[in-house]
Amino acid sequence: MALYEANFIANQELTSKQVENLAQNFTDYLKHEGGKLVRKEYWGIRNFAYPIKKQKKGHYVMLCIDCPEDAIAKFDNKVKTQEEVLKYFAVNVPNFTKEESQLAKANNEN
Repeated sequence: MALYEANFIANQELTSKQVENLAQNFTDYLKHEGGKLVRKEYWGIRNFAYPIKKQKKGHYVMLCIDCPEDAIAKFDNKVKTQEEVLKYFAVNVPNFTKEESQLAKANNEN
């Protein structure tokens, strides 16, 4: 099994609850493919440096995933085909940090 940090940006017109449901759908699919969610962080609505699909803001979410290598390719396709997702990328990492990221801390303070 490999470790991945998967980040996606959802359309700003979605509510926080809808973004939560979207992330839960991705997590359920991941579990179906033999992976597991280690940690999820919601980073809030943030401004873009440039417009993405005519949007200026989006909901940022990070998923720390432990899954087989073949499952991440299927997971990538699942996420990228969702209309609500503006951008997505996954990075293979050697290990996860135990503490919350700076973006999640900043979002929790607001």
